[in-house]
Amino acid sequence: MPDTIRFDGHVIIVTGAGRGIGREHALLLGSRGATVVVNDVSTTHADRTVADIVDGGGTAVAHIASVADAEQAAALVNVTHTRYGRLDALLNNAGNGGPTGPIDTVSDEVLHKIVDSHLLGSFYTARAAWPIMVAGGGGRIVFTTSGSSMGAVGMPVYSMAKAGLWGLTRSLAVEGAPHNIIVNAIMPIGYTRAASLNPNEDTRQWMENNFPPALCSPAAALLCHPEAPCTGELISSGAGRVALVATVGVPGFDAGAELTLEALRDGWSDVIDMAGQAVLHMGRDELSFYQGPVAFGRRPEAP
Repeated sequence: MPDTIRFDGHVIIVTGAGRGIGREHALLLGSRGATVVVNDVSTTHADRTVADIVDGGGTAVAHIASVADAEQAAALVNVTHTRYGRLDALLNNAGNGGPTGPIDTVSDEVLHKIVDSHLLGSFYTARAAWPIMVAGGGGRIVFTTSGSSMGAVGMPVYSMAKAGLWGLTRSLAVEGAPHNIIVNAIMPIGYTRAASLNPNEDTRQWMENNFPPALCSPAAALLCHPEAPCTGELISSGAGRVALVATVGVPGFDAGAELTLEALRDGWSDVIDMAGQAVLHMGRDELSFYQGPVAFGRRPEAP
């Protein structure tokens, strides 16, 4: 069909693609014509994903590296570019570790394992890909965050790492716009090894029954395409549902230079009143709410 979405001739790196959701991303992209660089720390799992893509008529190669290591992450990107002469998309999926229990039980070793792989690993690969995409006239970067970034019991480190990817996504989307670099984040909900560690038995069973990892991949793949429909967005995907997750601001309580503790206490209902809410895409968007002489970011009123 002429309107079928294809990735023929495109080179796409998928990190953490040996198992779980990353593997499903790689399989889908490979089936649609992309040359997929399958990154994983396990040769066995990476080779299996590559073999399945190739057996299906696609093109893929394995690159064994830990993106939590800055040099290995840079080498993954640079070797790919040297080999193929292009890099069209980077799909960051790799991450190690999930629920940890209460914050006061988390060791430094566990802290760094989670933050280094989920957050810093994504930063390292994006940093290496950035100049390549700028020089090449554009590209697509997709980060993998999580609904846990909005808060979850027993996951303070994982939530922190995944929330960090929100800021990275939004900032790079703004910086990438002049270079045709589109940056988004997906929030996949799929039953994976990490999901199997959920401490709630009913949640684990519900996810296993209803959230196959493969249903997370169409959203991730579309955001890797040249016709990706948005930038700087957080897209939730699971069980066949795909939906925007937005950050919003409200007018709040504004007493200007007369603000006091007592005024704030008495006006707290206005602070949290959702009337007049607006979607915020970057930090300066909130400036539009300020009144009086500090209204630096206020958008001009329509004539």
